[in-house]
Amino acid sequence: MYPGHKGYLYLKYGFIFLKSKLFHIKLYTICTCHKHQPIQLNMIRLLLVALSLPIIVSFGCKKKSPAEVPVVIPYPEGLSTNYVAVNGINRKYLVYRPAGLTAVKSVVMVLHGGGGAGLTVAEPGVHPLSVFRNVADTAKFLLVYPEGSPDVLGSPGWNDCRRDDIAGSQGEDLPFIKSLMDSFRIQLQLTPSNMFLTGTSNGAIMTYSYSFLYPQTIRAIAISSGNLPLNPEPGLCTTGSSIPLPILITHGTLDPAMPATGGCVANLGGNCTRGEVISQTATIQYWLQRNGLVNTTPSVTTFNITTNDAGNVEKRVYSGANPLVYYVLNGAGHAVPSRTVFSNTTPASGAQNRDIEYAVEVWQFFRQYQ
Repeated sequence: MYPGHKGYLYLKYGFIFLKSKLFHIKLYTICTCHKHQPIQLNMIRLLLVALSLPIIVSFGCKKKSPAEVPVVIPYPEGLSTNYVAVNGINRKYLVYRPAGLTAVKSVVMVLHGGGGAGLTVAEPGVHPLSVFRNVADTAKFLLVYPEGSPDVLGSPGWNDCRRDDIAGSQGEDLPFIKSLMDSFRIQLQLTPSNMFLTGTSNGAIMTYSYSFLYPQTIRAIAISSGNLPLNPEPGLCTTGSSIPLPILITHGTLDPAMPATGGCVANLGGNCTRGEVISQTATIQYWLQRNGLVNTTPSVTTFNITTNDAGNVEKRVYSGANPLVYYVLNGAGHAVPSRTVFSNTTPASGAQNRDIEYAVEVWQFFRQYQ
């Protein structure tokens, strides 16, 4: 209160309230968010004419808008192991946060294949999918490696849309991936435009499956060595979605595990217990139809950087609002193509293409949409 006058001045919650008859005061005001810290200003002669109407002089404190408040990334730098409960089952996933990443603009989720590799695909130098870590170090995106559920032999894999994959995983993998997508989007205050999904082999078919059921939660997908199921589960696994998605696909013409011509998957035993897929040509045709590219003529480039590998690469780009980029790996087998992490040639996988770095090509494709 300012003494000696017929009136009063008081401070409450950052505001100065004045009630007075005609008087001459020394004005105090507030320009801080702390109460009871007045700053004396120059003497000002004020004539307050209103006898009964209170005059309120307020100086509000500027507060940060939600957009100005930094989002905390709840994962340490480097590779961390994490778990999430999905329908009562703890599911494992790795998160790779590059050093210096303080604000997440994109999340890239990478799905391993079936039959044994599991999360070892994240170990540098072990698998071509680990190269995503090197790319993330430079491009500064958050990288996620989920682990699939056990197949009949106990190896991690994915329960995708194949109805006839009787030897494969039977866990609730689609809800798991959906849960992770939702969690990262909410935690990091992102939108589906910031979310990307890629996978190889069983993980490739899982990526297709996710794009059939939940296309509205992601912006684009990428596929290494995967065709669509010949005998899909009923519902959306069969009917698919009308929502277009930008897609990148790589496939070897001599892939023994995921035949380019279609047929049984990983059929070394001859019993076709991993189900059947349609051909690569039919898979491409589906995506051309879904993305409105049926009448689009692709631009084609051919290159052969590593001359002692399986063969050259033919890159076909179907341009549009939702493009399809298709790398035909001539003479190559099932392994993820890489120029830095090599896979041995075996009867089960065939020869590796070493003309392109899958992780680099995928990120160059994804980053235009972030």
